[in-house]
Amino acid sequence: MLKRVVHPSGLVAYRSPALAKLGVVHAFSTRIGPGGVELDLRDPPPDALDALRECAGTREGLPLRAMKQVHGAAVHELGLEVPPGLEGDAWVSSRSDRLALVYTADCVPVLVASADGKRVAAIHAGWRGLVAEVIPAALRALGTAPTIAAIGPCLSRRSCEMGPEVAEQFRAVGLAACIHEEPGARPYVDLREAARIQLERGGCSTIDISDRCTYEHSDELPSHRREVTHGGRPRSGRIGALIAARS
Repeated sequence: MLKRVVHPSGLVAYRSPALAKLGVVHAFSTRIGPGGVELDLRDPPPDALDALRECAGTREGLPLRAMKQVHGAAVHELGLEVPPGLEGDAWVSSRSDRLALVYTADCVPVLVASADGKRVAAIHAGWRGLVAEVIPAALRALGTAPTIAAIGPCLSRRSCEMGPEVAEQFRAVGLAACIHEEPGARPYVDLREAARIQLERGGCSTIDISDRCTYEHSDELPSHRREVTHGGRPRSGRIGALIAARS
């Protein structure tokens, strides 16, 4: 399970005990920023980034690097800068001077590290990304055996009703165990379990998993399904999963 961290400013984040023990700088943000003000990590104030970096385990002003996420399986190596318009859904990195960042608001954020923490990955895996197998793609791109992973806050099974056509796509990639059906009802998908299965298949032996549901825990987390699909808002906020390699 992830550990809840409260910064002196009031910002709230979550960390993986296993990644922290390895000495890897990382964190999963929430919607709670400094002073309790709502935080959207796509447009954060500087004081929120400073607090989040400290929660992640560093006081250095490490730059955060993100790309345009498209619910696919493209993986990119993190460099000094991000090319304009770069699209993809996972970073792999050996850099200790940059924080690889992915955004989510119901999808599954995943952070991965090799045994020595010198190679890391940050993965955005919605249901489309899971069936496109972005997690296996990122694990292959690491180029070294992944050992430790953390699954951040996302939709829980009971909040993730899907159509039967989506369930079929999960079955097609060997994730039938994540589909839960009752006669006469639409299926529900366990996104966390799907991510865990793919991580284990890829060699991760230690996986910390969040128990937070983005739909249900509205006090801490944004949810596109809750706020936009069911709530009629034009958009929802985003939380972030960030990680840097050990130096």
